[in-house]
Amino acid sequence: MEKREIYTSIRKTIMIMVSYVLIAVAVSALVFTQTNLLILKIFGVLIDVIIAGAFVFTFRKMFNRKPLFVFDENGVTDYSKPDDVITLPWNQLMSVGLKAANSNDLMLNIVGYKTVDQLENITPEIRQQLAANDNKAYYALEVSGLWVARKDIRETFEWMKETIPALNGEIQFVDFEDPLAKLGKKF
Repeated sequence: MEKREIYTSIRKTIMIMVSYVLIAVAVSALVFTQTNLLILKIFGVLIDVIIAGAFVFTFRKMFNRKPLFVFDENGVTDYSKPDDVITLPWNQLMSVGLKAANSNDLMLNIVGYKTVDQLENITPEIRQQLAANDNKAYYALEVSGLWVARKDIRETFEWMKETIPALNGEIQFVDFEDPLAKLGKKF
């Protein structure tokens, strides 16, 4: 099986950082040119500090070239939260779908489960889920369109539609259909 990896889009992170800079400049311009109230100036500086923190977080994320998701012979592994790495085996996936994250971005949703013997740390919430679902804990892995290019999400979905049915023929694939595109069609 071909190994597939999804990374943070550098173009998207640059666009986010440019947005942060523009917002910080606008806030600074407003509070330092349009008011003499000290409390508003302090509030503006606090907003700029928060935006600077977000800028640094995004900048670090841009240079972290570790994959967010890996698709290989073991299944799908979600590395988006380093403290909570989840691998779902191919034979335990239930559905893969595309949906709109917003008006421009797609999101890839992968739903699967793990059995009680595959779980390392069983929290009270997972224990409750296991009891209610025949000893299965369900997971929804989401590849966010905020950090990943739409093209990469679409290509990964198409790759999964072609590759995964040979490993698990029961997976349901749900492609994104734009409801607004139907408005322009004649019936």
